[in-house]
Amino acid sequence: MNLHEAKEYNPALRLLALPLVAMAWAGPIRTVKSTYLPPDAIAFGNCKLVCAVTQADEPVFANFANAADELASDIILIRAGLSPEQDNPVTVAIALRTPVELLVMRSCYFVERENADLWVCADNSDGPAMQLTNRGLELHFRRPFSEEERADGACRAAAQIVRLARGMV
Repeated sequence: MNLHEAKEYNPALRLLALPLVAMAWAGPIRTVKSTYLPPDAIAFGNCKLVCAVTQADEPVFANFANAADELASDIILIRAGLSPEQDNPVTVAIALRTPVELLVMRSCYFVERENADLWVCADNSDGPAMQLTNRGLELHFRRPFSEEERADGACRAAAQIVRLARGMV
């Protein structure tokens, strides 16, 4: 492996496949630049969604929500650590634009349902959840699944993250 290849190797970037697959995204994607997001953030065509992955914990990119205004898009920031779901729990931060305000949720996690739908939920809460669709993020004020299904889906998503990080998918 030469030096250029070593610099480009980042197993956390493989986690971008999780939303791509869940959204069944076949449209264009492009990289976007923002001082509030890590490099290699991607924008999904016309659905006004930007997804980024970082290995850094807070406070790095703590003001990621500013990118929502800067890029006029909803933002998903995946914090993967150096060893996603093996040594470091993967967390998700969301900045969701509404006509009235910017909703920011931190310390969320992925939930993958049996039908392969991907959701972002807050930990131990009956509050809102967001589903990733080919239209972007959909906010649901009530989860359409039980607490047992949520726990099972969180484990399913964690296992998928480990497979992605190891390059097994």
